[in-house]
Amino acid sequence: MSRSLSRRQALALLSALSLVSWRQRSSHAEQTTGKPAAEIALADLKGASVKLSNYAGKVVVIDFFASWCEPCMRELPELEKLHRGLAKTGVIFLGVSLDKERKNAEALVKRFGLSFLVVHDPEGKVAEAYDPPKMPSTYVVDKAGLVRHINAGFEGAADVAKLQKQITDLNR
Repeated sequence: MSRSLSRRQALALLSALSLVSWRQRSSHAEQTTGKPAAEIALADLKGASVKLSNYAGKVVVIDFFASWCEPCMRELPELEKLHRGLAKTGVIFLGVSLDKERKNAEALVKRFGLSFLVVHDPEGKVAEAYDPPKMPSTYVVDKAGLVRHINAGFEGAADVAKLQKQITDLNR
């Protein structure tokens, strides 16, 4: 019996350990449904300032991801499809990269052709405020700025359909 880990197992282990590491540093209560969404004030990958409060009155989808997160690699292309399909409705998609290295976040944006906003949170400050239960985690914020849904992890098509329904129900 081999003791070596497959690439997939190693990535899953790294994902779990990284998530545990920054969750242990968090002294804030986690973001919960029905509460106002914590402010996000970070630079996007081009260096421009992005603030969640600038999108008041809009439905905002906030997704926490990282290059070391294997389920994130399956989720990001699906988020991009949703973003493109809902862009004309005013829904804002905001990706929060937890990668330590900016170049890893930039590579993912390029690899998946992401056209939605992506900010970089290398120190995990925004992640501390939200305290995502799994990677990836997606928060759906209503037009009043309240978190209405938290989707932990990503399994596939059923998660995409659920997220799309959540968004469209709030964006009426």
